[in-house]
Amino acid sequence: MKLRARICVVLLIMLWAVTLPAQEKPLSISVELAGLGEIMLEETSQDQIETTQLLLKRPGGMLQVIDSFDGLLPADLIKHDLDNDGSVELIALLRHPDGIDVIMHIYRTDKEFHKIFPESSNENNPLICREVFVSTHGNKPAVCTRHLISYHDFGPPELYRLEFYQIEKDRLVLAQQGFTEGTHYNILMNRGAWAFHSGQYLEALDYYNQAISSSTDEISSRAFIESLFYLAESRKFLKDFKGALDIYQKIVLEFSQNAFTDAAQSETELISQNLAHPEILSFYMDVNSHINCDRWETALELLQNHPSGSAESPLLDRMLYIRAEVLTALNRVEEAIEVYRTIQQKFPDSPVIEGVNAALEDMLEKPEETDGL
Repeated sequence: MKLRARICVVLLIMLWAVTLPAQEKPLSISVELAGLGEIMLEETSQDQIETTQLLLKRPGGMLQVIDSFDGLLPADLIKHDLDNDGSVELIALLRHPDGIDVIMHIYRTDKEFHKIFPESSNENNPLICREVFVSTHGNKPAVCTRHLISYHDFGPPELYRLEFYQIEKDRLVLAQQGFTEGTHYNILMNRGAWAFHSGQYLEALDYYNQAISSSTDEISSRAFIESLFYLAESRKFLKDFKGALDIYQKIVLEFSQNAFTDAAQSETELISQNLAHPEILSFYMDVNSHINCDRWETALELLQNHPSGSAESPLLDRMLYIRAEVLTALNRVEEAIEVYRTIQQKFPDSPVIEGVNAALEDMLEKPEETDGL
């Protein structure tokens, strides 16, 4: 009887062990460096914080910490002579636990493993990309980075921006950049979007037109309407207001109840009501173009210094509204609140009043009480 009881206990312990969640092994990637030892990019944990360490394991087992990266996981470890000087450089790639893009760090494999990139420990790493690999440019080694361009999501295939970097005098220098090729409308639309957000509106027009008339793929109706809308937007920023108006009206009349109907209707009303004031309308587009290209300081400077930005004009409510948006983007929140309140007082029936009220409600919202916690 006792033997049977013992057998039952052993079986229960074995069953419990089998049903325990498997412990994930820490990630570790390693490469051998001749004359130095083994380089390891290894996941660890310090003070309950996920950390990755770049380690040198010397012959004999002694470990040297080269660098550490809080909150990041190992992605890859690459060794290559990047400047043809006979000495190998080390590329450590890391990623966020919730992402797939990689972050790059480059080291010389000298006595102290001098870091080439980023140049300063306080510098934010500007090279976050989908993939890093070693290639060549001009018959010299180059680090190539692939960046996904995804303003429009109708792929695959996807559009990638390729950047080739080389080491010159201990600095990582951009040698060339370009894009992956393709005639699928998703690639053409994203080429158009890249040009559009760079302020190159003629180039954007060309790519969106190519997407619409693509001979290799039949564009979907949703992508067709989206391309039409950005054709109109590009014409608007080129100040071809009549051409833009025709396309906006086409979207509203022929493709009603789509994701761009309301925006196209709003732009139709804006342009139609202000065609008699081309100078003010043109200035308004100039400011919005700078915002579209993330040139917030320039946009604010225009609004502050140009008479149309403050004069009594048909677009004064919109001028004030974008001024408040720019101030908010520049973290000048108190000034933005005052501008929003001015719009509420002077233009209670403005087309932008809903956006004003929503922005103010969000800015003035008080933190919820936490019962003394």
